Amino acid sequence: MRPSFFYGWVVVVVCVLATLSTGEVVWSFGVFFTSFEQQFDWSRQVVSSGYTLMIVGHSVSAIIAGRLADRGAARSALLGSALVGGTAIILSSQINDSLQFRLLFLCIGLGAGASHSIPNSVVQRWFAGRPHAGVALASVMAGIGIGALIFAPLFRYLISTIGWRTTLVFAGIAFFMMVGTAGVLRRPYANDLAPKSSGQHEMDTKTGQPKKARQMLLSAPFLTLLAVTFVAFLAFQVTLVHLVPYASDVGLSPGMAAAALGLFGGASVPGRFVAGVLAERIGWRKTLSVALGGAATAMLGLIFVSQDWMLFSAVLLLGVCHGMRAVAVFGLLGRFFGTVALGELIGFTIAMGQLMSAPGPYIVGYWYDLGNSYSLMFAVIAAALCFAALMVLRTSTNQMQREV
Repeated sequence: MRPSFFYGWVVVVVCVLATLSTGEVVWSFGVFFTSFEQQFDWSRQVVSSGYTLMIVGHSVSAIIAGRLADRGAARSALLGSALVGGTAIILSSQINDSLQFRLLFLCIGLGAGASHSIPNSVVQRWFAGRPHAGVALASVMAGIGIGALIFAPLFRYLISTIGWRTTLVFAGIAFFMMVGTAGVLRRPYANDLAPKSSGQHEMDTKTGQPKKARQMLLSAPFLTLLAVTFVAFLAFQVTLVHLVPYASDVGLSPGMAAAALGLFGGASVPGRFVAGVLAERIGWRKTLSVALGGAATAMLGLIFVSQDWMLFSAVLLLGVCHGMRAVAVFGLLGRFFGTVALGELIGFTIAMGQLMSAPGPYIVGYWYDLGNSYSLMFAVIAAALCFAALMVLRTSTNQMQREV
Protein backbone atom coordinates (compact mmCIF):
# COMPACT_ATOMS: atom_id res chain seq x y z
CA MET A 1 0.00 0.00 0.00
CA ARG A 2 1.37 3.38 -0.99
CA PRO A 3 2.11 5.54 2.09
CA SER A 4 0.02 8.69 2.43
CA PHE A 5 1.66 12.04 1.81
CA PHE A 6 2.85 13.76 4.98
CA TYR A 7 1.67 17.38 5.06
CA GLY A 8 4.72 18.35 7.08
CA TRP A 9 6.71 18.65 3.85
CA VAL A 10 4.28 21.33 2.66
CA VAL A 11 4.92 23.08 5.97
CA VAL A 12 8.66 22.93 5.19
CA VAL A 13 8.14 24.70 1.85
CA VAL A 14 5.94 27.36 3.48
CA CYS A 15 8.50 27.92 6.25
CA VAL A 16 11.28 28.34 3.68
CA LEU A 17 9.34 31.26 2.18
CA ALA A 18 9.46 32.95 5.58
CA THR A 19 13.14 32.28 6.23
CA LEU A 20 14.07 33.64 2.80
CA SER A 21 13.02 37.05 4.11
CA THR A 22 15.52 36.82 6.97
CA GLY A 23 18.29 36.41 4.42
CA GLU A 24 16.89 39.39 2.56
CA VAL A 25 16.60 41.78 5.51
CA VAL A 26 19.26 40.88 8.07
CA TRP A 27 21.96 39.43 5.84
CA SER A 28 21.81 42.19 3.23
CA PHE A 29 22.22 45.19 5.51
CA GLY A 30 25.93 45.42 4.73
CA VAL A 31 25.16 46.02 1.05
CA PHE A 32 23.48 49.31 1.98
CA PHE A 33 26.24 50.30 4.43
CA THR A 34 28.38 52.37 2.10
CA SER A 35 25.30 53.99 0.53
CA PHE A 36 24.22 55.38 3.91
CA GLU A 37 27.81 56.31 4.77
CA GLN A 38 28.34 58.24 1.55
CA GLN A 39 24.86 59.75 1.16
CA PHE A 40 24.71 61.29 4.63
CA ASP A 41 28.44 61.48 5.49
CA TRP A 42 27.81 59.32 8.56
CA SER A 43 30.54 57.55 10.50
CA ARG A 44 30.56 53.76 10.61
CA GLN A 45 29.52 54.00 14.22
CA VAL A 46 26.30 55.79 13.23
CA VAL A 47 25.49 53.40 10.38
CA SER A 48 26.16 50.41 12.63
CA SER A 49 23.70 51.80 15.18
CA GLY A 50 20.86 51.25 12.69
CA TYR A 51 21.72 47.58 12.44
CA THR A 52 21.98 47.34 16.23
CA LEU A 53 18.48 48.75 16.67
CA MET A 54 17.13 46.44 13.97
CA ILE A 55 18.53 43.49 15.94
CA VAL A 56 16.95 44.81 19.15
CA GLY A 57 13.56 44.94 17.44
CA HIS A 58 14.12 41.52 15.87
CA SER A 59 14.93 40.08 19.29
CA VAL A 60 11.77 41.41 20.94
CA SER A 61 9.52 40.18 18.14
CA ALA A 62 11.24 36.76 18.05
CA ILE A 63 10.17 36.08 21.65
CA ILE A 64 6.60 37.30 21.08
CA ALA A 65 6.28 35.35 17.83
CA GLY A 66 7.67 32.21 19.46
CA ARG A 67 5.05 32.37 22.21
CA LEU A 68 2.32 32.91 19.62
CA ALA A 69 3.52 29.89 17.68
CA ASP A 70 3.34 27.73 20.82
CA ARG A 71 -0.27 28.86 21.20
CA GLY A 72 -1.29 28.04 17.64
CA ALA A 73 -1.22 31.62 16.30
CA ALA A 74 1.71 31.26 13.92
CA ARG A 75 -0.37 32.32 10.93
CA SER A 76 -1.50 35.61 12.51
CA ALA A 77 2.04 36.37 13.63
CA LEU A 78 3.43 35.87 10.12
CA LEU A 79 0.76 38.10 8.55
CA GLY A 80 1.45 40.81 11.12
CA SER A 81 5.17 40.48 10.45
CA ALA A 82 4.61 40.94 6.72
CA LEU A 83 2.64 44.14 7.28
CA VAL A 84 4.94 45.76 9.85
CA GLY A 85 8.26 44.72 8.31
CA GLY A 86 7.32 45.38 4.69
CA THR A 87 5.92 48.82 5.49
CA ALA A 88 8.98 49.83 7.54
CA ILE A 89 11.40 48.77 4.80
CA ILE A 90 9.50 50.79 2.20
CA LEU A 91 9.37 53.86 4.47
CA SER A 92 13.12 53.58 5.13
CA SER A 93 13.64 54.59 1.49
CA GLN A 94 12.60 58.11 2.52
CA ILE A 95 14.99 58.67 5.43
CA ASN A 96 16.81 61.98 5.63
CA ASP A 97 18.41 61.97 9.07
CA SER A 98 19.87 59.56 11.62
CA LEU A 99 16.79 59.62 13.88
CA GLN A 100 14.51 58.45 11.08
CA PHE A 101 17.13 55.87 10.11
CA ARG A 102 17.30 54.40 13.61
CA LEU A 103 13.56 54.39 14.29
CA LEU A 104 12.67 52.77 10.98
CA PHE A 105 15.30 50.08 11.28
CA LEU A 106 14.03 49.34 14.78
CA CYS A 107 10.58 48.85 13.22
CA ILE A 108 12.07 46.63 10.49
CA GLY A 109 13.47 44.41 13.22
CA LEU A 110 10.12 44.31 15.03
CA GLY A 111 8.52 43.07 11.84
CA ALA A 112 11.19 40.51 10.97
CA GLY A 113 11.49 38.43 14.14
CA ALA A 114 8.57 36.14 13.35
CA SER A 115 10.19 34.95 10.14
CA HIS A 116 12.99 33.36 12.16
CA SER A 117 11.55 31.90 15.35
CA ILE A 118 8.23 30.61 13.97
CA PRO A 119 9.53 28.46 11.07
CA ASN A 120 12.19 26.79 13.23
CA SER A 121 9.75 25.82 15.98
CA VAL A 122 6.85 24.87 13.70
CA VAL A 123 8.87 22.46 11.55
CA GLN A 124 10.30 20.67 14.59
CA ARG A 125 6.82 20.29 16.04
CA TRP A 126 5.54 18.72 12.82
CA PHE A 127 8.50 16.34 12.49
CA ALA A 128 8.89 15.38 16.16
CA GLY A 129 9.48 11.63 16.33
CA ARG A 130 9.47 11.25 12.54
CA PRO A 131 12.24 10.27 10.11
CA HIS A 132 14.21 13.03 8.36
CA ALA A 133 13.49 15.59 11.09
CA GLY A 134 17.06 16.91 10.77
CA VAL A 135 16.71 17.30 7.01
CA ALA A 136 13.44 19.17 7.46
CA LEU A 137 14.98 21.59 9.98
CA ALA A 138 18.07 22.08 7.81
CA SER A 139 15.87 22.76 4.77
CA VAL A 140 13.91 25.47 6.56
CA MET A 141 17.04 27.14 7.92
CA ALA A 142 18.68 26.91 4.50
CA GLY A 143 16.14 29.48 3.35
CA ILE A 144 18.07 32.14 5.27
CA GLY A 145 21.28 31.43 3.38
CA ILE A 146 19.49 31.14 0.05
CA GLY A 147 17.89 34.53 0.69
CA ALA A 148 21.30 36.08 1.33
CA LEU A 149 22.78 34.43 -1.74
CA ILE A 150 19.98 35.86 -3.90
CA PHE A 151 19.38 39.28 -2.40
CA ALA A 152 22.85 40.56 -1.46
CA PRO A 153 24.19 40.57 -5.05
CA LEU A 154 20.77 41.59 -6.41
CA PHE A 155 20.57 44.60 -4.10
CA ARG A 156 24.15 45.57 -4.96
CA TYR A 157 23.19 45.55 -8.65
CA LEU A 158 19.97 47.48 -8.07
CA ILE A 159 21.73 50.10 -5.95
CA SER A 160 24.23 50.70 -8.76
CA THR A 161 21.48 51.04 -11.37
CA ILE A 162 18.38 52.55 -9.71
CA GLY A 163 19.74 53.83 -6.40
CA TRP A 164 19.44 52.68 -2.80
CA ARG A 165 16.08 54.37 -2.16
CA THR A 166 14.24 52.56 -4.95
CA THR A 167 16.02 49.34 -3.99
CA LEU A 168 14.60 49.61 -0.48
CA VAL A 169 11.10 49.98 -1.93
CA PHE A 170 11.66 46.79 -3.91
CA ALA A 171 13.03 45.07 -0.77
CA GLY A 172 9.93 46.04 1.24
CA ILE A 173 7.56 44.68 -1.39
CA ALA A 174 9.55 41.44 -1.62
CA PHE A 175 9.50 41.02 2.17
CA PHE A 176 5.74 41.58 2.31
CA MET A 177 5.09 39.07 -0.46
CA MET A 178 7.33 36.32 0.96
CA VAL A 179 6.21 36.50 4.58
CA GLY A 180 2.61 37.29 3.68
CA THR A 181 2.44 34.31 1.34
CA ALA A 182 3.87 32.08 4.06
CA GLY A 183 1.18 33.32 6.44
CA VAL A 184 -1.63 32.79 3.94
CA LEU A 185 -0.46 29.28 3.00
CA ARG A 186 -0.10 28.17 6.60
CA ARG A 187 -2.88 25.67 7.27
CA PRO A 188 -5.13 27.11 10.01
CA TYR A 189 -4.65 25.47 13.40
CA ALA A 190 -1.78 23.44 11.99
CA ASN A 191 -0.32 23.05 15.49
CA ASP A 192 -3.44 21.15 16.55
CA LEU A 193 -3.07 18.86 13.54
CA ALA A 194 0.62 18.23 14.06
CA PRO A 195 1.66 14.97 15.70
CA LYS A 196 0.84 15.05 19.35
CA SER A 197 3.67 12.73 20.31
CA SER A 198 6.16 15.56 20.45
CA GLY A 199 8.92 13.37 21.73
CA GLN A 200 10.47 13.32 25.14
CA HIS A 201 10.74 16.43 27.23
CA GLU A 202 12.91 17.33 30.15
CA MET A 203 10.94 16.36 33.26
CA ASP A 204 10.57 18.06 36.61
CA THR A 205 11.87 15.52 39.13
CA LYS A 206 9.47 16.75 41.81
CA THR A 207 6.21 16.72 39.88
CA GLY A 208 6.98 14.15 37.18
CA GLN A 209 5.57 16.59 34.61
CA PRO A 210 7.31 18.29 31.69
CA LYS A 211 9.24 21.33 32.80
CA LYS A 212 7.79 24.74 32.05
CA ALA A 213 9.65 27.19 29.85
CA ARG A 214 10.80 29.25 32.83
CA GLN A 215 12.47 26.22 34.42
CA MET A 216 14.12 25.30 31.14
CA LEU A 217 15.51 28.83 30.73
CA LEU A 218 17.42 28.48 34.00
CA SER A 219 18.88 25.04 33.28
CA ALA A 220 22.63 24.58 32.72
CA PRO A 221 22.29 23.19 29.17
CA PHE A 222 20.17 26.14 28.07
CA LEU A 223 22.52 28.70 29.61
CA THR A 224 25.45 27.00 27.85
CA LEU A 225 23.66 27.17 24.51
CA LEU A 226 22.74 30.78 25.19
CA ALA A 227 26.37 31.73 25.81
CA VAL A 228 27.42 29.94 22.62
CA THR A 229 24.68 31.71 20.66
CA PHE A 230 25.87 35.08 21.95
CA VAL A 231 29.42 34.51 20.72
CA ALA A 232 28.27 33.09 17.38
CA PHE A 233 25.85 35.97 16.82
CA LEU A 234 28.61 38.44 17.63
CA ALA A 235 30.76 37.02 14.84
CA PHE A 236 27.76 36.84 12.53
CA GLN A 237 26.57 40.40 13.07
CA VAL A 238 30.02 41.97 12.86
CA THR A 239 30.64 40.14 9.59
CA LEU A 240 27.29 41.15 8.10
CA VAL A 241 27.74 44.83 8.90
CA HIS A 242 31.46 45.31 8.34
CA LEU A 243 32.45 42.78 5.66
CA VAL A 244 31.64 45.02 2.69
CA PRO A 245 33.38 48.16 4.03
CA TYR A 246 36.32 46.03 5.22
CA ALA A 247 36.72 44.50 1.76
CA SER A 248 36.71 48.00 0.27
CA ASP A 249 39.36 49.09 2.77
CA VAL A 250 41.76 46.36 1.62
CA GLY A 251 41.32 47.41 -2.01
CA LEU A 252 38.64 45.02 -3.28
CA SER A 253 35.83 46.27 -5.51
CA PRO A 254 32.30 46.89 -4.15
CA GLY A 255 30.99 44.23 -6.52
CA MET A 256 33.39 41.61 -5.12
CA ALA A 257 32.54 42.68 -1.58
CA ALA A 258 28.81 42.26 -2.20
CA ALA A 259 29.44 38.90 -3.86
CA ALA A 260 31.40 37.82 -0.79
CA LEU A 261 28.49 38.81 1.43
CA GLY A 262 26.18 36.76 -0.76
CA LEU A 263 28.62 33.84 -0.58
CA PHE A 264 28.54 34.11 3.22
CA GLY A 265 24.82 33.44 3.13
CA GLY A 266 24.99 30.94 0.30
CA ALA A 267 27.70 28.87 1.97
CA SER A 268 25.53 28.52 5.05
CA VAL A 269 23.06 26.47 2.97
CA PRO A 270 25.30 23.39 2.53
CA GLY A 271 26.56 24.02 6.06
CA ARG A 272 23.06 23.48 7.43
CA PHE A 273 22.72 20.17 5.61
CA VAL A 274 26.23 19.12 6.64
CA ALA A 275 25.21 19.69 10.26
CA GLY A 276 22.21 17.40 9.90
CA VAL A 277 24.28 14.60 8.38
CA LEU A 278 27.23 15.07 10.74
CA ALA A 279 25.01 15.11 13.81
CA GLU A 280 23.70 11.67 12.95
CA ARG A 281 27.28 10.38 13.15
CA ILE A 282 28.90 12.33 15.99
CA GLY A 283 25.97 14.04 17.74
CA TRP A 284 24.74 17.63 17.90
CA ARG A 285 27.20 18.63 20.63
CA LYS A 286 30.38 17.73 18.72
CA THR A 287 28.88 19.12 15.52
CA LEU A 288 28.38 22.45 17.27
CA SER A 289 31.95 22.45 18.56
CA VAL A 290 33.36 21.76 15.07
CA ALA A 291 31.30 24.64 13.67
CA LEU A 292 32.56 27.09 16.28
CA GLY A 293 36.19 26.06 15.77
CA GLY A 294 35.88 26.48 12.00
CA ALA A 295 34.31 29.92 12.43
CA ALA A 296 37.24 30.97 14.65
CA THR A 297 39.68 29.92 11.92
CA ALA A 298 37.75 31.94 9.34
CA MET A 299 37.72 35.10 11.49
CA LEU A 300 41.50 34.87 11.83
CA GLY A 301 41.75 34.39 8.08
CA LEU A 302 39.91 37.66 7.46
CA ILE A 303 42.74 39.57 9.13
CA PHE A 304 45.16 38.57 6.37
CA VAL A 305 42.90 39.22 3.37
CA SER A 306 44.57 41.14 0.54
CA GLN A 307 43.17 39.47 -2.57
CA ASP A 308 39.76 38.31 -3.79
CA TRP A 309 40.47 34.60 -3.36
CA MET A 310 41.58 35.11 0.25
CA LEU A 311 38.36 36.94 1.07
CA PHE A 312 36.20 34.32 -0.62
CA SER A 313 38.05 31.46 1.10
CA ALA A 314 37.56 32.95 4.57
CA VAL A 315 33.94 33.85 3.89
CA LEU A 316 33.21 30.39 2.44
CA LEU A 317 34.49 28.68 5.60
CA LEU A 318 32.70 31.17 7.85
CA GLY A 319 29.42 30.69 6.00
CA VAL A 320 29.55 26.89 6.15
CA CYS A 321 30.35 26.96 9.86
CA HIS A 322 27.63 29.51 10.56
CA GLY A 323 25.08 27.25 8.88
CA MET A 324 26.28 24.27 10.90
CA ARG A 325 26.15 26.22 14.15
CA ALA A 326 22.62 27.50 13.58
CA VAL A 327 21.17 24.04 12.97
CA ALA A 328 23.17 22.44 15.79
CA VAL A 329 21.94 24.92 18.42
CA PHE A 330 18.27 24.53 17.47
CA GLY A 331 18.72 20.78 17.08
CA LEU A 332 20.07 20.59 20.62
CA LEU A 333 17.18 22.68 21.93
CA GLY A 334 14.60 20.40 20.34
CA ARG A 335 16.39 17.19 21.27
CA PHE A 336 16.99 18.15 24.89
CA PHE A 337 13.83 20.07 25.79
CA GLY A 338 11.23 18.58 23.45
CA THR A 339 8.61 20.67 21.61
CA VAL A 340 6.15 21.74 24.30
CA ALA A 341 7.65 25.23 24.62
CA LEU A 342 10.11 25.05 21.73
CA GLY A 343 8.85 28.20 20.00
CA GLU A 344 9.41 30.26 23.12
CA LEU A 345 12.82 28.67 23.77
CA ILE A 346 13.98 29.34 20.20
CA GLY A 347 12.60 32.87 20.33
CA PHE A 348 14.32 33.53 23.65
CA THR A 349 17.60 32.05 22.40
CA ILE A 350 17.52 34.20 19.26
CA ALA A 351 16.47 37.28 21.21
CA MET A 352 19.02 37.07 24.00
CA GLY A 353 21.84 36.06 21.67
CA GLN A 354 21.05 39.01 19.43
CA LEU A 355 20.50 41.50 22.24
CA MET A 356 23.73 40.60 24.01
CA SER A 357 25.70 40.79 20.77
CA ALA A 358 23.81 43.75 19.26
CA PRO A 359 26.34 46.35 20.48
CA GLY A 360 29.07 44.37 18.69
CA PRO A 361 28.85 46.04 15.25
CA TYR A 362 28.53 49.43 16.94
CA ILE A 363 31.61 48.81 19.12
CA VAL A 364 33.60 47.51 16.17
CA GLY A 365 32.57 50.58 14.16
CA TYR A 366 33.65 52.82 17.03
CA TRP A 367 36.98 50.98 17.29
CA TYR A 368 37.52 51.33 13.56
CA ASP A 369 36.84 55.07 13.75
CA LEU A 370 39.54 55.30 16.45
CA GLY A 371 42.23 53.07 14.95
CA ASN A 372 41.25 52.65 11.29
CA SER A 373 41.65 48.86 11.60
CA TYR A 374 39.50 45.75 12.17
CA SER A 375 42.33 43.31 12.98
CA LEU A 376 42.17 43.38 16.78
CA MET A 377 38.39 42.99 16.86
CA PHE A 378 38.52 40.03 14.46
CA ALA A 379 41.17 38.38 16.65
CA VAL A 380 39.10 38.90 19.83
CA ILE A 381 36.04 37.36 18.19
CA ALA A 382 38.10 34.37 17.01
CA ALA A 383 39.35 33.78 20.55
CA ALA A 384 35.80 33.95 21.91
CA LEU A 385 34.66 31.37 19.34
CA CYS A 386 37.46 29.00 20.38
CA PHE A 387 36.45 29.35 24.02
CA ALA A 388 32.81 28.64 23.13
CA ALA A 389 33.84 25.48 21.24
CA LEU A 390 35.73 24.22 24.29
CA MET A 391 32.81 25.10 26.57
CA VAL A 392 30.47 22.96 24.47
CA LEU A 393 32.87 20.02 24.54
CA ARG A 394 33.29 20.27 28.31
CA THR A 395 29.55 20.23 28.94
CA SER A 396 28.83 17.08 30.94
CA THR A 397 27.13 14.16 29.28
CA ASN A 398 24.55 14.18 32.04
CA GLN A 399 23.50 17.68 31.04
CA MET A 400 23.38 16.70 27.37
CA GLN A 401 22.01 13.23 28.01
CA ARG A 402 20.10 13.10 24.74
CA GLU A 403 23.40 13.14 22.92
CA VAL A 404 24.54 9.80 24.35
